Amino acid sequence: TVASIILLILLNIFDLVPSKFSEAPRQLIRAERHAKGLHLDYVLDNHTANVYDPLKETDTAVYWHIHKASGSSVKSYYTCMGKVMVDRVGTSNGHHEDKQIAVWENEYHFRWVNVDSSTYDGLTRAKELGLGNSGLADVVVTALLPAALAVFSHSHQARVFALFRHPIDRAASLYYYRQVSSWEVGQDVYRPDLADVSIEEFYQRKRGTQDNPILSALLNKDRVVETLTDEDLAKGKEILEQKVLIGLTNKMEASMNRFDTYFGWYDDENRPKCRNLFIDQKVNSNNSYKHVEPGSQLWNEMAVIMDYDIKLYNYAVHLWHEQRKLFYDTVDFNLVQVL
Repeated sequence: TVASIILLILLNIFDLVPSKFSEAPRQLIRAERHAKGLHLDYVLDNHTANVYDPLKETDTAVYWHIHKASGSSVKSYYTCMGKVMVDRVGTSNGHHEDKQIAVWENEYHFRWVNVDSSTYDGLTRAKELGLGNSGLADVVVTALLPAALAVFSHSHQARVFALFRHPIDRAASLYYYRQVSSWEVGQDVYRPDLADVSIEEFYQRKRGTQDNPILSALLNKDRVVETLTDEDLAKGKEILEQKVLIGLTNKMEASMNRFDTYFGWYDDENRPKCRNLFIDQKVNSNNSYKHVEPGSQLWNEMAVIMDYDIKLYNYAVHLWHEQRKLFYDTVDFNLVQVL
C-alpha cells in the first residue's frame, strides 16, 4: 500500500528511530569501540563464512551498510520483500525492553527482530539475547561490521554482502547530505554550517591528512586517531576477497540479482514489486548534489586524502569480476543479469 511504502521511506531514509549510541559524544564512541576488545581475526576466521563456501542453513546474511552507497534502498527493498530484518527499527515501539529475543510485526506486516544492530550497545544486547544462534533473522544490517560479526559463532556464521561506491562520489554525496539532514540524530552528521563552505574549501582544509572511513570501519579502527598503513590495506583486501559478496552501486541491477541469487531469494513473490519501487525507481533516493569531475583539481586533492579507500574500492571492482564465477552454474537464470 501507499502508506506502507511511505513508512519504509521514512524509516530507512530519515532514520527516525533514535538510539543512545547516536547521541553519544564522539570521544565516548571511540572509547567504546576499543573497550569492546574485538578480536578481528578471530571473528573473521570463526564467525564469518567464506564467500565461496556453500551456503549453510545456519548462515545469516549480514549487509555491511556503507553510508551513502544505496544502503537505504537495500534496507527498504528487503523489508518490502518481507524478510525478517535486524536494524535500528527493531527496538522501536518499546521492544528495547524485551527480555527474550523474538520477531515482531507491524501493521503493514513488515518484520524485525527485537534488537538494534546499529550501535555497539545494541549489538552487545543482541549477542546476550542469542541473535546469532537464533536463526530468526533473514538480513542483519549494520555499519559496525566487526562488532556485528562477534554476535555470531562457529556453528552459526555470518554471510557478508555489501555495495561499494567510488569513495570520491560517496564523499561528495555525504558532504551535501550533511547540509540538509536535520532529521539525523547525533553522530555529527547534520552540519548546516557546511552550506557556507564550498566543497573545494572543505577539502583544501584537509590537505596533508588521510581520511579513509571505509577501510577504517572494515578493520575496526578509529579514522580520526589511527593512521592506516599499507599493511592495513592488504588486510582489507584479504577480507573482501575471502569474506564479502561484492556489489557495486554503478551496477545496481546486476548486484541485487547476485545478492538474491546467492541467498536464494530470487524467486520471492514480492521481489518484482519491491525491486521496481526501491531499486528501479529509487523512490527513497532523496539526495541531489553536484558531482566532482574526474581529473579535476578537487578530484585529485580528494584522491590523495582518501587514497586507501580508493585502492580498496578498485580492488572491490576487481573482485566483482572475479566473483562472477559464483553464478556460472545458476540454473534457469539469465547470466547477463548478474555478469
